[in-house]
Amino acid sequence: MKESLKVAALVACVAISLPLHAARRRVVAPTAGVLSIEFVDVEPLGSSLVAAGSDAWIDLQMVGQQTGSTGKTVRVRRTFGLRIVRTGGVSSGTATVTAKLEARDGRSSVRIDGKLLTGAPIVVSPRAAVGAMNTHTLEVEVPDSAAPGPLAVSISWEVTTL
Repeated sequence: MKESLKVAALVACVAISLPLHAARRRVVAPTAGVLSIEFVDVEPLGSSLVAAGSDAWIDLQMVGQQTGSTGKTVRVRRTFGLRIVRTGGVSSGTATVTAKLEARDGRSSVRIDGKLLTGAPIVVSPRAAVGAMNTHTLEVEVPDSAAPGPLAVSISWEVTTL
């Protein structure tokens, strides 16, 4: 009888310790650092990109129809770099970058790499490498009928890990 109790106690101890041990092996190490976006000027000197950390402003300066143009819109293109950085110095892995119009005044249309921006997020980079810079093209199209003056357009960017 004592032998069967010892065996039962041994089986109970093993049965209890196995799930706990297995649970410890399944723990995933947390990702090191938080992802953020850094804008990089890639145009020649005199460009109009002003980068300040994770914010950037593009000054289109004075834009108008070219002399002799019969076009009904004015298009302005600016190339910029976008780098995903991770706090903590780890620069590996991939992430998805999305963008959407946060605010607009209705006088222009805005595209990133040919994709029209709206209030709904669009994927700009589906698998961007963390730490590497990717170039993108911002295109602003203003109809000739738009009233002159500064444009009020704001783009919201988001980066998420895969």
